[in-house]
Amino acid sequence: MFLLIFLFLTLFNYEVDGRERWTEAQANAWFQSQTYIMGSQYITSDAGNQLEMFQNDTFNPELIDFELGLAESLGMTTMRIFLHNLAYSQDPTGFKSRLESVIQICSKHGIRPLLTIFDSCWLSHPNPGPQPQPKPGVMLSSWVQSPGTGVLLDQTQWPPLEIYVKDVVGTYANDARILGWDLWNEPDQHYNKQEVQLVEQLLPQVFDWARSMNPTQPLTSGVWSEDYLNGNYNMVEQLQINNSDVISFHNYLDPTTFENHIKALQKWNRPIICTEYMARTVGSTFITHLPIGKQYNIGMINWGFVNGKTQCNYPWDSHANAYTTYQPYLWFHEVFRNDGTPYLIEEAQVIKRLNGCPFGLKSTAPSLKNLTCYNAYTTPLNSTDAAAACTKTYANLGIIDSAAQNTDIMYPPIFQVVTSFILGYIKMHTEVMIGRWQDGLMMIAPIQIGKLVKKIV
Repeated sequence: MFLLIFLFLTLFNYEVDGRERWTEAQANAWFQSQTYIMGSQYITSDAGNQLEMFQNDTFNPELIDFELGLAESLGMTTMRIFLHNLAYSQDPTGFKSRLESVIQICSKHGIRPLLTIFDSCWLSHPNPGPQPQPKPGVMLSSWVQSPGTGVLLDQTQWPPLEIYVKDVVGTYANDARILGWDLWNEPDQHYNKQEVQLVEQLLPQVFDWARSMNPTQPLTSGVWSEDYLNGNYNMVEQLQINNSDVISFHNYLDPTTFENHIKALQKWNRPIICTEYMARTVGSTFITHLPIGKQYNIGMINWGFVNGKTQCNYPWDSHANAYTTYQPYLWFHEVFRNDGTPYLIEEAQVIKRLNGCPFGLKSTAPSLKNLTCYNAYTTPLNSTDAAAACTKTYANLGIIDSAAQNTDIMYPPIFQVVTSFILGYIKMHTEVMIGRWQDGLMMIAPIQIGKLVKKIV
């Protein structure tokens, strides 16, 4: 089958001229036509790497359906999904059939995936077949590079990579269910100098291969270091920026630095998507970063969704010191436990609110039973209906200024509250955190108890 595809591409001139890189105007017009781009990196919780998700023996469409339903329940509109060249090359027809199943499930849940073709991170010698079991207490201990180092070092093995890129991108080049193509994740990560030099040769070819299929979706590859904050782009970063239709980047740093990265990339006058963020213990969280992304109108895709075999609840340092004798005090990544419950309800509240709840949008998620969320500033509810709406969106109810509003009591976590409960509760605390919606913007700030009492009374 692999040989037949190669002959087809060669004999019938499947390599068309393709399109040029989008102009700034084309890229911005595309971005303005999209719904708010927000989601997570996604792999099934029963898979430790990309091969285990997409190989026939371990492919699990039922679990994918369940987990993408969780994404829909939060209003997410995209998922960043990593593919693998070996999953394709060992069974092109079967791989594309399974990929089609994933795309159909995504579409069912209102999600348009960002498909990642190659990845330079972690284990350098991937092999098809049964995959290694994760090491206890270590994140991404069985995640594999694509292509592996052996293929990267041997340029005679690059032609099959071309077939893989052209076949997959070509199959979906005009498919509105696909958000875009993230062609290479962190291309110069986990490679030595010689290997990076080969990436510098291969990466522009990958862009050319994908673009030759004339895709209607944008191509991108995310910059991930801090060099460009000072305008110092290394060769790989220059190739990424100069070939991407839309700019993407990774950032796991504090909110101020995150904002500085956005500003540094705005000079390219192209849409921006943050395709990796959210590492709680280093100061990158949904609560701190999502409002900034919304403010600058950039897409936001965090790393990690449902905790499972990738074990991304453990931090980066788990590779040096496995968390086998005790658990981290706070999960590093991940949004949901594998039973479908949010790790932190407060985060689920923020994600849901930023994805449209306050604007009266109706969810089609079965778990929400077509609930319409209300913005109390435009559609007041009686207290009974507001309490019911809050319950179904992981929210808490507060009565402020005598108007029922969907209000998040962010710290410490409490149950649904009414005025009398708040008044009793605040006698024991000097300060609470309230996330409050007004005109569609989230404000999270300490509220002094005296001011809060005055508002309530």
